[in-house]
Amino acid sequence: MEIKQPLPRTAYQKNAETYKILANPKRLEILNLLREQEMSVEQLIKTLGVAKANVSQHLALLRHAKLVTVHRKGLNGYYNIIDPRIVEPCRILHQLSLKNKK
Repeated sequence: MEIKQPLPRTAYQKNAETYKILANPKRLEILNLLREQEMSVEQLIKTLGVAKANVSQHLALLRHAKLVTVHRKGLNGYYNIIDPRIVEPCRILHQLSLKNKK
């Protein structure tokens, strides 16, 4: 009996590329912040406590991976998460780590 693949093989390659981008604590923090609200670069810099160049680099990678979008209001760029479900594994793993400490 042939076993049906849950996803096409190309999906695993694409997912692995996305997981590489997500395998950074600052990018996960950015995505979790954007899950809660739209934020400007300046707001992210202040909240994260890192340099503008660093935040911009992370946002560029997230934009390239199509995980966030940006729109302009005057001179400021405002970022939104494409789909809040992308951070669910982060939240699940956090809950599991709390549960395992008990």
